[in-house]
Order: sequence, then C-alpha cells, then structure tokens
Amino acid sequence: MSDAIPTVAPDVSLALPVYNGEKFVADAIRSILAQDYKNFELIICDNASTDGTQRICRDFAASDERVRYVRNERNLGAAPNYNLGFELSRGRYFKWCACDDRISENFLSACVAALDQDRDAVVAYATTQSIDHDGQLIPLVGDMMSPQQVSDSPLRRFKNYLNGRTTNFEIFGLYRSEALKQSTLHRSYYGSDKTLTAELTLLGRFILVPGAVFFNREHPERSINLKDKKVLANWMDTKASRSLPALHRLRHLIDVAVRHNDAVASFKTLGTILRWALRPAQIGRCTADLVGLVSPSVQVWLLRTARRFVELTGATGKLKF
Repeated sequence: MSDAIPTVAPDVSLALPVYNGEKFVADAIRSILAQDYKNFELIICDNASTDGTQRICRDFAASDERVRYVRNERNLGAAPNYNLGFELSRGRYFKWCACDDRISENFLSACVAALDQDRDAVVAYATTQSIDHDGQLIPLVGDMMSPQQVSDSPLRRFKNYLNGRTTNFEIFGLYRSEALKQSTLHRSYYGSDKTLTAELTLLGRFILVPGAVFFNREHPERSINLKDKKVLANWMDTKASRSLPALHRLRHLIDVAVRHNDAVASFKTLGTILRWALRPAQIGRCTADLVGLVSPSVQVWLLRTARRFVELTGATGKLKF
C-alpha cells in the first residue's frame, strides 16, 4: 500500500530511511516483515534514489499492507530523512532501521515486552552482532554501550554515555515515541545521533534485551567508513555547506541541557558538558573545526593528530605508558 494509511494505528512504527540502497534493502525489509510480532507499520522513506531501490520497495509495499512507501522529491540528506520517518509514524513505540542491517525474528516482541514491563525505560536495545557483505557473522566492529543500572541517576546516565566510547548501536533500538517527541531528534551534522542518544539518557533508562539481536552490516559504503568530511556533511544534509561536527555537537548538547532542565537542573548538565568539552580530544576537534573554516588541509592534519592522541591516551586524556 504505497500511499494508503490504515485507519487503526499500530503498536509499533518502524522507519527505514534509504538512498540508493538496492544492494541490501530487500534483505533489511525481509527481516522486518519476518517478525513474530505482527502489529507494526513499516515506513520506507526513499531519499530520491536513482538505483533500483524504488522498484524493490514498491514491490514490498504492494504485497504487504503494513508497508508504506514514501519517496522524497529530492535527496534531503540522512538527518532530515530520519526525522521524516518519525514524523510520519503513529505507534506508541518506534524504531529506526538502516537499509543495510537486519534484526532477529524476535526483535520487536522481545523489546516491546521489555518496555511494557519497565515503565522507567525509554529505549530497549538488542545485542549487536556484525555481519559482512554476504550476511555472514564476523567479529563485532565497534563497541556496545555498557548496560545502565537501575540505581543510576539521569545525570550519571548522561555523564557515562557522553564520556564513553561507543559505536551507538543503541540508536537502532526500540523507543517510546513519547520520549522521542520530547527530544531534539537528529540534527544536520555527522554524529548528531550520539547527541540524541545522550539526550534520551536524561529521560529514562536504556535496557539491554539479550535475547534479541541486531545484525549490523560492515561494508565499505557505510557512512562510518567515509573519510571525507565534506562528503559526510553532505550525506547528513544536502543543504550543509560546511563540516563543523564538533562545534555543532557542542551547541546541540547545550540545547539539550537547557531543554531538559525539568529532568536535571541545567547547571548540572552544563557542568558535565563543560568538563567533557575541556578534554584534550574535544579541544582538538573543536580547534580543527575552527581551522577548517580557513584551511581545510590543516584541519585534516589536526583531526588525524587528535585521533592519534585518543588512540594513545584512551578515554582518560592521560598518556598510557
């Protein structure tokens, strides 16, 4: 049903933003439609793909009434397209899906049950396993977030996430829609998903659902493997003119602190952000952004230096001998 919207709202909404994803999108959609939890809608937001994505997605929409295919007139970029999927959703629970990943058949049923049982939780996320181009299991590429404790305060959750070194697989967990409605959603700089995740830690706990599995596909075309900062900026938002991710993230975090003063006093959250921003690696990134306004080549050198510094010092900012 490409354009029709069922009158009865589902329990769960899944949004699959895609641009030129013909290699893997059918595999991603099949894993969603194979869920043992049936009360969901799948909203495919096609960013004006120029390959075979449109044909593949329209075929699925024609054969399953739970699938709604929406095609943008132009490529908006990843961030606006991710937000569009949420804006079109109607379920009390929500999940973003990448066009190259898969989920286990019990993903939705297990995560829905976890959120139903824990009213203080805002996100239920699965164990992540990496797969290769052909869908075969490989060693995990990246790092999962450390499980949050029931005793953790909102400020501690925020601090731990902000200072942790995580790949943010949790962005593909199952959310309470009401929590996302209170958030800033994705913004148009690369890495805004991490700020969104940090923001949600102020609103409630993240719970790991070990029985569910998120299969994250590793391949050269993943955004995380793109090295050109201008390409990444344009990938996030086609209207983006400059790549200043560190400065954009700092501003975003400040907005988060002010927005959620009712959850945690803003001065406490801002203090945590200030201490994070004064770490050598963050100073290096912000400096590189500022230098990039004048000399992109020097910016590249500074970013490489900052990255090497982080490798040598780890998360502490102190040299390891």
